[in-house]
Amino acid sequence: MYSKIRLYWKSHYQNLFIFIGILLMISSVILYRNLSNLDEIWNYNFARNIADGLIPYRDFNMVQTPLLPLIAGLFLKLFGNELIVMRLLAILLTSGIFFMTYKILKILKVNTLYSLSFLFILFVLLKEYICIDYNFAILFLTLILIYSEIKHYYDNRPSLKYYFLIGLICGSCILLKQTTGIFISFASIVFPILYLKRDMNLKTYFKTSFIKILGILIPILLLIIYLASNHAIFDFIDYTILGIKTFSNFIPYSSLVSSQNIAIKLLSIGLPIFLLISAIYLIRKNRKDLYGFYVYTLASLVVIYPISDHIHFLIGITPLLILFAYLLFHFTSSLNQFRKEQVIIKYLYEVLKSLIALSLLCYIITSFVLLSKYFYNPEKKHTINHYKNIPISEQLKNKIDAVNNYILSNKNINIYILDSEAAIYMIALNKYNKNFDMFLKGNLGSPGEIGQIEKIKHLKKGTKILIKNNQYKLNWQTPLEVISYIKNNLNKIDEISIFDIYEI
Repeated sequence: MYSKIRLYWKSHYQNLFIFIGILLMISSVILYRNLSNLDEIWNYNFARNIADGLIPYRDFNMVQTPLLPLIAGLFLKLFGNELIVMRLLAILLTSGIFFMTYKILKILKVNTLYSLSFLFILFVLLKEYICIDYNFAILFLTLILIYSEIKHYYDNRPSLKYYFLIGLICGSCILLKQTTGIFISFASIVFPILYLKRDMNLKTYFKTSFIKILGILIPILLLIIYLASNHAIFDFIDYTILGIKTFSNFIPYSSLVSSQNIAIKLLSIGLPIFLLISAIYLIRKNRKDLYGFYVYTLASLVVIYPISDHIHFLIGITPLLILFAYLLFHFTSSLNQFRKEQVIIKYLYEVLKSLIALSLLCYIITSFVLLSKYFYNPEKKHTINHYKNIPISEQLKNKIDAVNNYILSNKNINIYILDSEAAIYMIALNKYNKNFDMFLKGNLGSPGEIGQIEKIKHLKKGTKILIKNNQYKLNWQTPLEVISYIKNNLNKIDEISIFDIYEI
């Protein structure tokens, strides 16, 4: 009895230590980062609008379902409407992703050294991209689902409450991003049919599936009630369903294969190989406990389409990397006895363990250094609204000051910035302009670019529009038809910072 209690507390202290280590490493990356990530800016702007009392779709344009900004908006309301609050949420979210990865490997009986080594590799792959984002939120919930399904299989104690909670998590995925969430929900309902355990016949399968579907529908029903009570149903349909036909943003998978990033190139080439090897292993070894893991992995890959850039690819492939890491551990473990009989290999194995431990220790020390640099970083000592304690480069600060001083000096004139970076400036001014501040293809509702041009035609005379000067590169998602219309039909009257000024 005493030994069990001791083992329990030892395990919990180990989990706490590992989580704190993850938290420290993630914090050093997110807090130290200068203001530059547009995904971070856009997601903060959604949450800021909700904290200010605006209703998604009706008052501001977005194409994904609104659970993340609703949750983040509540935190902004409680703790202050500042981007730093979103960064703290991002630290908790991404730390949760890495910790759930560790928990999945541990429940599959992967040793701690191997698990931490894989976490470190995954951290190196993702650290450039981690931020507050609905795709990361779905990844976190997907890992919870994977962990729960594995644990449930081993515990072999099914309950209707368990299946209902699984349904709620799947429904929450749909409320984070409708496309990925639907695939995750479908995977949750379908994969149990791949096996009928001794405790699950066909009747039990349909019963538990019904309970899951009930759990899925509750978050969706709550969203419908929220939208209906705020008269935003038709706007929701317009932006998230009808507006999809104007979504021409596309990055082909081949761009990953031809990437200059060697890791991305190798992983994109290896993806179909990983999938095939994993499927063959699970079927040949009859690993029914991992069937759900594999199906969730397939569902997660949908995030890679249609924008196959680095961040979408790495998020989508993360569950597969965890599964493949486990299979690699399982394979190498079978050779351990042979290896330990070889003095040289045993010595190299011990050296490798020491190097990994030393690398982790060095990075934790580096994290302390980066955090201390953050707290004394002069670039975060500014007075720009909503960006308190966020490092901002001198160049960007000058741009924000120049553009916003120009807007403030023309108080009686409507001024819009038609650029992907518009939110950076408008956040600092505490303003929001629907369809202008989120100026991206596919984010303008069903009328698309033609509808935006019609809006511009009916703007008040004297209104000024800022578009990026020709010498600066436009975001690849910029609605170029609208930019072309402005250049060909409006009068350029001046320039400010990186923008040309046109007047209606």
